[in-house]
Amino acid sequence: MAKTHDESASAKRTALRKAGITTPDTFAEFLALLNTIPMTQNNDQAQTTDMHNFEGRKKALFMSSISHEKDGQVKVLGSDLTELSTTMSFAELVVSMFLGKKVQSKELIAFVDIVLKLLIDHGPHVSGAVNTMVTARAGRDMVSSLASGILTIGPRFGGAINEAAHNWFSAVQNSVPPQDFVESFAAKKQYISGIGHKKYRTDNPDPRVAKLLTFTEQLEAKKYTTFARDVEKITTDKKANLILNLDGAVAAIMLDLLAEKEEFSPEQLRECIDTEFFNALFILPRSAGFIAHYLDQKRLDEGLFRLPEDQVMIADLL
Repeated sequence: MAKTHDESASAKRTALRKAGITTPDTFAEFLALLNTIPMTQNNDQAQTTDMHNFEGRKKALFMSSISHEKDGQVKVLGSDLTELSTTMSFAELVVSMFLGKKVQSKELIAFVDIVLKLLIDHGPHVSGAVNTMVTARAGRDMVSSLASGILTIGPRFGGAINEAAHNWFSAVQNSVPPQDFVESFAAKKQYISGIGHKKYRTDNPDPRVAKLLTFTEQLEAKKYTTFARDVEKITTDKKANLILNLDGAVAAIMLDLLAEKEEFSPEQLRECIDTEFFNALFILPRSAGFIAHYLDQKRLDEGLFRLPEDQVMIADLL
């Protein structure tokens, strides 16, 4: 089974061609090439008869390793979905599907379960919830309102988990000292994804982060979480609100769990980062929160939202 692009059929064809081997893209081309090979009359007749049934074969439009359906039976990751629905928790099924294989670690499953719960909502004031509610009050449907909220997710709202994972992973793999890491961002005048919060500070820490950090007690090396917390010590010396935030904590702990409990190699962790696996841990639960805000606005039926004039300052561009 192809687990990476390098193991896919197209990559194999490319490698064969570089080695000087004639490699067709379709069964039709395959048959045409075979017909150019000299053979005896008997063999030629046998080959023609055997291969006649393949002439209708077409190149697949998609390749999937997650699920398939045949004769009304749906299989997910090779197992019957109805069976998985009774043997797997929602968190286990979700993270297994996201990773493309059944996970083994109870610690990882428990962590994903609590992450899905903690990230389901953060009040009606955040930008994604506001966009969802504004769209709902404009009379739009659930899908449109949900899409409005989801499309708000990005580097400034909810989309920083993957970037934080990239930061922690790259620094640890390249043995970058925390002090040098912080100074490199300061020199570029860039924010560090996973660090900083508008509301929480060292004297008012985020209770969600504290909850998640208890999972590191089950880890041995926990090198990514250790690095992230070492960075936090440096940044909070500069400013009290430059704490390890929820995005940074989820990214660091998930990296450690995958590395230690699922035995992911650095290459596999890099693939998770490249495919934005970490942001999926925010998008899925927050979608449920946005739907809840949509339904709430429909029940309240307050009508079209419009900002009061005193809430908008007109900039003088002249």
